[in-house]
Amino acid sequence: MSSRAKKFLSYYRPYLRLFIADLFCAVIAATITLVFPMIIRYLTGTVLIDKNFEISIIYKLGIFMIVLVIIEYLCNYFVAYQGHVMGVYMERDLRNELFQHYQKLSFSFYDEQKTGQLMSRLTNDLFSLTELYHHGPEDIVISLIKFFGAFIILATINLQLTLIVFAFIPVMGAFIYYYNRKMKRAFKRNRQRVGDINARIEDNLSGIRVVKSFGNEDYEVDRFHDENTKYVNVKEN
Repeated sequence: MSSRAKKFLSYYRPYLRLFIADLFCAVIAATITLVFPMIIRYLTGTVLIDKNFEISIIYKLGIFMIVLVIIEYLCNYFVAYQGHVMGVYMERDLRNELFQHYQKLSFSFYDEQKTGQLMSRLTNDLFSLTELYHHGPEDIVISLIKFFGAFIILATINLQLTLIVFAFIPVMGAFIYYYNRKMKRAFKRNRQRVGDINARIEDNLSGIRVVKSFGNEDYEVDRFHDENTKYVNVKEN
């Protein structure tokens, strides 16, 4: 494992129990979503076509499905709430570490960097990173469970049709990979423009007395409008 991967995973260590609980609830919720179609199929394909079926079976399955809905709701609530709490904790740790790193950098570094860009790293960029920390692992687990679970369930119904349906997945994967690379570049440009906007705001507000003294309000507004328009252009493209 590379040092970068070890560094990335190290932020999970203080919250390992919460992380495992979050993944466990995500697994339970994803599994329950696969159980519902199987129950409906059993009802419509086995129970209801039997002329002598017992109505109590429907009641029992109905109660069982209600219990599953409650469990799924609780699991999704835990993932949505406690998972975000974990993300907030990790964001705090990352921000503290980055701010401490800022304190150790030389004067020459700050001479070449815009303050707004550095502020953007501490706020906007870290928020995006913690969203990956929180949603990334659980989304991967949920997707794998649903993918393989759906394949197994469909294969037991009709293997040939299942293989035909899943044969389109490599094409979809190539399509997603292509546009994912384009989106990465777009998101990078987007974050750079957000940093430029923050830098423009910081420069203007920190020197607002000078701006007002020379009557340069309109000039500063035009410069800000220019940066804001560049941000919109990046979002459009």
